[in-house]
Amino acid sequence: MKIFITGANGFVGSNLCRHFLTEGWEVYGLVRTTSDLHFLNGLEVKLVTGDLLRPEEIRIPDGIDYIVHAASIVSDVADDETCRKHIYQLAVNLVRRIQSLPHKPKRLVYISTAVTLGFNARNISEERPGESALFLDYTRYKVKTERMFLDEWRSNGLPVVILRPADVYGPYDRTSCAKILRACERGVQLIVGHGNWRFGFCYIDNLCQAVHLALLKDGIEGRAYTVTNGELPTWRMFFSGLQKGLKKKQRFYQPVWFGFAVAACMEGIRKLYPHYEPTLNYYRIKRITTETTYDISRTIAELGYAPDDRIDRQIEAIVTWYLKERRDGFIK
Repeated sequence: MKIFITGANGFVGSNLCRHFLTEGWEVYGLVRTTSDLHFLNGLEVKLVTGDLLRPEEIRIPDGIDYIVHAASIVSDVADDETCRKHIYQLAVNLVRRIQSLPHKPKRLVYISTAVTLGFNARNISEERPGESALFLDYTRYKVKTERMFLDEWRSNGLPVVILRPADVYGPYDRTSCAKILRACERGVQLIVGHGNWRFGFCYIDNLCQAVHLALLKDGIEGRAYTVTNGELPTWRMFFSGLQKGLKKKQRFYQPVWFGFAVAACMEGIRKLYPHYEPTLNYYRIKRITTETTYDISRTIAELGYAPDDRIDRQIEAIVTWYLKERRDGFIK
């Protein structure tokens, strides 16, 4: 079977390439000419060079059976225009390119995010949404993109399935894991408050499993599924596991008020200097000091999803990857 993965050189995309190659699929990966491809080193991925901002230049190979759209900016500080271009417009352009193909794919899986359903609540679902995160441009454009895909399914029969992973972590994650571990090495105290709030941890291999199931399960077009681990860690468990992997130990925990105060200062600096990228903001502190879990019962029942919950091994794999990246000079 032939699969076409957008954003193939990124965290999610490169892990998907590994997964489907292991399963014996023929994998085509869309990358830009400027992309860092070292996550794909040694993999038999057939690279397709192009940019979804210029879809007419992309040569999607004939006979593609399945498409996974993983290309997207991932940022809770990106502005409206950046999110519009690098979330919504990428998806619109991909759909237009698919419409021009002589042979349409059997299924398209779109990687969205669970935060479209909200946060700061337990067992969040479409029926029981959490506190809205639409104050983030990232969330608003993920919601808009989901609606666009569903409209295409209803009006033009695009066989789309949406996956909403929560907090995705794992090897090759430069957006979150690498930065958290680098901060840990520098002595930053990661745990705020008591740290005993659970969160929607989604290990990358579990997301890959869910994508595989969503591609092959019959009769689920037009549906959306949330993806997390089955047994969820607390922030304290997660952060202390990363610290242990680096032979670090947190001696004291920052009070919650102090975390919000530091975040407010950083956000104030950003207003004065727009190019400054804060390491903390209101949303990040709110996330790690409140409980956010998602209901995955329908994902389990309808897709046959069986999450791997070996959190200790998963954290160990993250740290092992990070240390290798540091040794190889990819993380300074």
